[in-house]
Amino acid sequence: MDTLKKIVSRGRQRAEEIVMNAEKTELGADVEQLLAKADKTEKHMKKLLSAIEAYLQPNPNIRVLDPRKDKSSRQNNIDHLGEAMKETATALGSDTQYGGALLRTAQTEAQLGAAERQLVQTVTTQTMAGIRHILDVDLKNIQKERALLSKKRLDLDATKSSWKRATPAAQSAAEPQLLAAKAEFDKQLDIVRTLLEALQPALDAQLKHLLELVEAQAKYYAACQQHLADLKRDLPAGR
Repeated sequence: MDTLKKIVSRGRQRAEEIVMNAEKTELGADVEQLLAKADKTEKHMKKLLSAIEAYLQPNPNIRVLDPRKDKSSRQNNIDHLGEAMKETATALGSDTQYGGALLRTAQTEAQLGAAERQLVQTVTTQTMAGIRHILDVDLKNIQKERALLSKKRLDLDATKSSWKRATPAAQSAAEPQLLAAKAEFDKQLDIVRTLLEALQPALDAQLKHLLELVEAQAKYYAACQQHLADLKRDLPAGR
């Protein structure tokens, strides 16, 4: 846990950097570029996740009011349409031409609803889970270690500033503290660099989940087309 002395020291160092343009230890161009890429990745992966959620559930009110992760068991609009057709067929008489057609169509709507739920389940448990892992694990770890790196950098620069202002005798006595701060900073910098370099392979691994999304869509639309073709064949021709 950070001591009060360290917290005050970091605050003073940050203020001097802002107000007095005090010298800062650079992270290195490679790390800065990787950090910028991580920020861009986080921004766009969040947008992608939001777009997939909107694709699966276009109604934003339902998305907000129903936070369950597994929505595959919830009835969808197609299910409600099928139930309305079934109730109407029963009320008007399923033995009539119109009632019979409504009942047969209701069966297809139930099949379409089931196909949509299967699509939602596949995309939720595979594609969206993969994106959430990037956001909640990979990028969250990067941000956590990045925040710690910022603290170590402030500690190092605060120690440097104190060392430069000290007398030669005091500098000699404080040199071990300066070396220790530099070692902690370098260690944390290596941790952050390692996490950042691992981000691209983690993103490349998402290709599997993208292919699962495409496959789920292909199966869904093929099933819908087949169910509707069967329905069209079974319905009496209109006059």
